Amino acid sequence: MTVKETSPETRIVRGACPHDCPDTCAMLVTVENGRAVRVAGDPEHPFTQGFLCAKVNRYVERTYHRDRLLYPMRRTGPKGSGRFERISWDEALGEIAERLNEIRASSEGPQAILPYSYAGTMGLIQGSSMDPGSFTPLARLCSNGRFARSPGQWECE
Repeated sequence: MTVKETSPETRIVRGACPHDCPDTCAMLVTVENGRAVRVAGDPEHPFTQGFLCAKVNRYVERTYHRDRLLYPMRRTGPKGSGRFERISWDEALGEIAERLNEIRASSEGPQAILPYSYAGTMGLIQGSSMDPGSFTPLARLCSNGRFARSPGQWECE
């Protein structure tokens, strides 16, 4: 990571977009007093030449937005009502584990848990995370300990 000091309080930090899409965009982040204030594409990047997509151009706004979620929340009203309560990380992880176990024991079986395989904004690193080796712990969910890929999804064999 390269840092360019523009003043004692302001510096430009060279980084990379965290989206991991094939462009691997280089970013210039302006930091003032320890806080990012601007994100821009790096004009020296050989492929994107300073371009950043609309999602990444708004990183600073989303990072410091007053409505950004910082803690786990549990819905307390009907879906879409916008009513939530804050819960602890332990509660959140416990509820997720409980729900996954319910699905695993359901008539749909553990294959209902395995994610649909797609790439979206992911590039080589994240896109490859759907390889069978990534599911070794999840294979234990299948009664025979094995799963296989069918078109667009993973299923127990």
